[in-house]
Amino acid sequence: MLVRRLKRALQNIAILLLLVASLASVVEPFLQRLRPIQRISAGPYPTIINPYGINVDIHRVLAFTLGLLSAFLAFKLYQRMRLAWIIEIMLQSALLMLNVLHPRLLLLPVIVTEAFVLLVLGLTHRDFSRSPDRPSVFRALAMAAAVLVVVLINAVASVFVFKAQFAGVHTFYDAVGRTLRFLAMMDAGYSGYTSRVGLVFANSLIVIAWLCISGAVLLILKPLIYDPLSGMYDRRKAYAMVRSMGQNPVSYLALENDKRYFFSEAGSGFVAYTVIGGVLVCCGDVICTKEDSAGFVREIVEFARKNGWGILFVDVTDAMLEAYGQCGFGVAKLGEDACFNLAEYNLHGNKVAKVRAAINRANKDGMTVAEYRPTEQRDFDIERDIEETSRQWFKGKGQELGFMLGGIGLDNPMERRYFYARDAAGVMVGFVVFLPYGTSAYMADITRRVPDGPQGVLEKIIYEAFMQMRDEGVQWGNLGLCPLVNVRSEDEKTPVSWVFQFVYENLSGVFDFKALHHAKKKFAPTTWQPRYVAYSPKPFSPRYVYAMIRVQSPTGIRSLFSRGAHKDQPQGQTSLA
Repeated sequence: MLVRRLKRALQNIAILLLLVASLASVVEPFLQRLRPIQRISAGPYPTIINPYGINVDIHRVLAFTLGLLSAFLAFKLYQRMRLAWIIEIMLQSALLMLNVLHPRLLLLPVIVTEAFVLLVLGLTHRDFSRSPDRPSVFRALAMAAAVLVVVLINAVASVFVFKAQFAGVHTFYDAVGRTLRFLAMMDAGYSGYTSRVGLVFANSLIVIAWLCISGAVLLILKPLIYDPLSGMYDRRKAYAMVRSMGQNPVSYLALENDKRYFFSEAGSGFVAYTVIGGVLVCCGDVICTKEDSAGFVREIVEFARKNGWGILFVDVTDAMLEAYGQCGFGVAKLGEDACFNLAEYNLHGNKVAKVRAAINRANKDGMTVAEYRPTEQRDFDIERDIEETSRQWFKGKGQELGFMLGGIGLDNPMERRYFYARDAAGVMVGFVVFLPYGTSAYMADITRRVPDGPQGVLEKIIYEAFMQMRDEGVQWGNLGLCPLVNVRSEDEKTPVSWVFQFVYENLSGVFDFKALHHAKKKFAPTTWQPRYVAYSPKPFSPRYVYAMIRVQSPTGIRSLFSRGAHKDQPQGQTSLA
């Protein structure tokens, strides 16, 4: 372990020095202009000579371009990309040769640095193993080659057509030789221009050629960052898998428009994800059979490795923990779901006294609850009332959390269930959207009521919805996750659990964790089911914390903290607020 850390530290030092050397190659040509020079005329085009008689103008642009490209690739090299390593070795070798053959202001330190970088990268080449998808690389190489061929043909044809502007160009063969020479050296002097027009034209061809070369390098590296948007076909495919294998209460959230999909090569499952700060954040568990879960998780690990991402599964269940453990993931308890065995649930007893009192008050005020079924018959008056209730709710909340919280989804309801309440005057005062999961369960995902509405709105909606589902044969109801609840038990005394516990105890004024817990606890759940985060690589680092917070707030972390000034719980299921 110590040897591995030392080797990685040495690699990082080499990459940092590579960046410095590359930037030196970018800056040094400009410093050359500060040295005493004299201009002499040699034929139709001038040459700049330093006091020692060495031609430096020939290699100035070449060193600048290679240095700039090398600096860009240093970042990719830090991610241990194999193609970046190959290209960097070629570039650094070229820069080292240029510096050895042609005296420069920063000669000795640059040569020593580049030699050290090449030595370290060469000896540790096995560590740069992040390989791209081969078919994608072949396609990228073909496209890059085609672009370069087109540019070269255009340059040769242009030189031949304007041969009057270039000395010694009489035939098409002359144009080919002259073009290859000045493009390879990136020096307009080698074009043999005889006028200012020829000089400008040659320089423009050099710029275009090296822009294409740089673009080709980016194109070749592009397959390493395979980050596709989910299309309509993917969503239909994901929908079928969610219905058949979505055991996690948040599985249905995979169908929201803010998700991207990674499907198993075997076609046996998928995961919904987004990428935040170099972390692949997955919504809930992998959606596949338990037998295929370990193999699929390994596919995700390889996918993330190729892209240089960490992996974070948020809000996962006991059912898949073994698969994550087999693949080397760290696991930490995130909180607990408030779950109800509907066959046993009722409003008897002291534990549920507050809910019973709130419902009795709502009944006395004449409040009624009904279910809206948009897939059977659309009622645009009800939908307008739902949208208006949501609009008023937003006035108090300021923003909506994302990713681990669904939308109302009236544009595509699927199997969502909508329950709403009206007061004695027939005005809608609140609604709850339930998501299906497993074989016979529903989770209350969206819970909203009008500000300053009558007492007992959400309590009455949730209870009557659960009772109706019970009569239909539904086994489980779920009020969703209470984040960071009981994360530091006797079995969970880890640094991660300590951090989670600290946030729960000290930042509830910002995130409302305690208020949310108490709001759900008063319903007296039948059981509290644990939920976890799984992360790789270990250990749990600040970038995972950032990803967990940032993924929930599309408008930024600062707006999340501003929620502390607008507390009004419970008004919406939240997985990580």
